[in-house]
Amino acid sequence: MKIGITGSINFNNNESFRTRESQFAQRTLIKCLLSNNVTPIIFPIAKPEMAKELAESVDGIIFTGGADVLPKYYHEDPIEKIGLTYEPRDEFEIALLKVAKELHKPILGICRGMQIINVALGGSLYQDLNLQYKPANKELLHHSQSTIGYSPVHYVNVKKDSALIKVMGEHPFVNSFHHEAVKDVAKELHITATANDGVIEGLENHDASIQCVQWHPENMWDHYADEAKLFKTFFKRVKNSIERK
Repeated sequence: MKIGITGSINFNNNESFRTRESQFAQRTLIKCLLSNNVTPIIFPIAKPEMAKELAESVDGIIFTGGADVLPKYYHEDPIEKIGLTYEPRDEFEIALLKVAKELHKPILGICRGMQIINVALGGSLYQDLNLQYKPANKELLHHSQSTIGYSPVHYVNVKKDSALIKVMGEHPFVNSFHHEAVKDVAKELHITATANDGVIEGLENHDASIQCVQWHPENMWDHYADEAKLFKTFFKRVKNSIERK
């Protein structure tokens, strides 16, 4: 089984010229795939027209975390508090998502991955939760934690009619590293999980061939069984997809 992983980019200007703007995949995610005997294929931030060839080379795709999504892709101007964006990645991943859907490749979206999938399918985002999102009769949770990556910081509420609940249960305790979030949900998707302040934490399509979470299970899978099960369930969906062909 081969799983494509979308690459991120190193924007640290203090790096040597050899690694500045280099592309990479997170080691904890690579380790997760290898531990499950899954072959990781790291996708570069390629040209959109290369998306089909890359998607055809794998059995499923994980859309990973990273920089903010450029608001032009959901028809907004950037606000002052938007974070770092990188349009070539947005262009490529939007093309990749559309091609992967056409090819019926199972998809898992993580953090930014959930956001770009929602945008690619016609949804929108809050560019900055602190400025744009006002919970009803509640305080906004701290969604950008400063503690170590595998440490959970808040609960999410998983909907009973979702595929996600079979994996995570009703109230998983998760980590959180984001200031953007899903606002308007794309028509093809539905909400599967929310934080206690109402922020959307999970999305799926009708058959869970597209499943997304806002937290980072790749940082938690080797510490928490439910996070490991999230990946194992995805790999099982991929295997079933291969067997149906």
